Amino acid sequence: MTMTVIANTVLKLGSKSVPFDGPLKGIILGYLTSPLIVSGFTLYAIAAILWIYCLSKFDLSYVTFVSSAQYVLLIAVSLLVFNEQISMMKWTGTGLILVGVFFWLKG
Repeated sequence: MTMTVIANTVLKLGSKSVPFDGPLKGIILGYLTSPLIVSGFTLYAIAAILWIYCLSKFDLSYVTFVSSAQYVLLIAVSLLVFNEQISMMKWTGTGLILVGVFFWLKG
């Protein structure tokens, strides 16, 4: 869960370093040679392996609900790292996710 949040953050940072204009070949080459983009995809690959491991050890419904907490972490990264504005509606949705995960885990 945390690994995908970090991967998303690294990819977002990397996307700012590669211009998205010009010929497609240049854009692809820029992404393939960007250390941040390559690192982000590497982190996603590691996260996928960890996800498969978790699926082999726990119920699908359990790991899926626990992984939904990543939305809360993504809101925090959006706010703290990227200085994005988070609306009250988004905070409310985040709170509802947390309440839902709490009740699901207790039930």
